[in-house]
Amino acid sequence: IHSAYVTQQRTDALASNIANALRRKAAFDRRVLASNAGEVVFEAGQLVQTYASDIDGNFATARKILPRWSAPRRILRK
Repeated sequence: IHSAYVTQQRTDALASNIANALRRKAAFDRRVLASNAGEVVFEAGQLVQTYASDIDGNFATARKILPRWSAPRRILRK
C-alpha cells in the first residue's frame, strides 16, 4: 500500500510539473508575440548566434571572461 501511495504522489507531481511548464510556455509565447520583434523565423542558409545565458548567473572568476555569444552558425534546414 505504501509503494502505491508513493507512486501516485510521483505521478501527481509529474502532472503538476507538466501543467506548470505549459503555463510558463504560454506566458512566454504571449510576451514574445506581443513584443516589437514578434516571432522571429529563420530561413535555411542564414547565420545565427546563440547566447549562453547560463554564464550570466555564475560568478566564478574563471567564467567571467568567457564569451557570451557563440560563433556564427548557419541554419541548415527549417
